[in-house]
Amino acid sequence: MKKILVAVDFTEANKSVLSYTKKMAKEFHSSITIIHSESIQLFLDSYEINVMPSIEIIEMQKKIIAEKLKQIEKEFHDENLEVKTIFLEGPTVKNILNEAKICEADLIITNNKKDFKFSEIEILSPVEFGLLYVD
Repeated sequence: MKKILVAVDFTEANKSVLSYTKKMAKEFHSSITIIHSESIQLFLDSYEINVMPSIEIIEMQKKIIAEKLKQIEKEFHDENLEVKTIFLEGPTVKNILNEAKICEADLIITNNKKDFKFSEIEILSPVEFGLLYVD
């Protein structure tokens, strides 16, 4: 297991996902790619009907996500683990699977498969990736 891709959504469930990933990466001397993919439409849909957030609010949200990823990256570096973080906009599952191909991931790790955001990974993922859900 040389390359691990971890899909995060910044929920509480990600704490156990990241903890498990650290243990696995140490055991197998793996490099890690942590990805957050978000559809701008989902973000816009979280606002009230007829209330459109400004470009500034959208950009602020992107900065918040970038900071969260930077913090996760620091935590991994503090434990001497090789990690890179990626933030992509667009269809979540498609972006995750594309990035898994690009980084030649052996394994995709994410939180509980009951989570709606990640539920399609199992269906759409080619056999070339291992898939692990962590509660």
